[in-house]
Amino acid sequence: MTVLVQPSDPIAAERRQYRLIWGIVFLVVLAITLAARLLPRRLRPWSPHGGSRMSSIAEARAVTNTVLPFAFL
Repeated sequence: MTVLVQPSDPIAAERRQYRLIWGIVFLVVLAITLAARLLPRRLRPWSPHGGSRMSSIAEARAVTNTVLPFAFL
């Protein structure tokens, strides 16, 4: 028997939905970031962080936090 639970707090439901979307976008951006790291330096896309060397995860997190708010405009 399946029981559907209605969220009592709509804000909590929106938070879960935002986190789910954030996670999906993060994984896509992380894959792109890792693929870009395999390219030779001269063929890599321009880094939005002024050439500072960040880890792939930190770079993917920064790009996700920059891009995701535009999905909700």
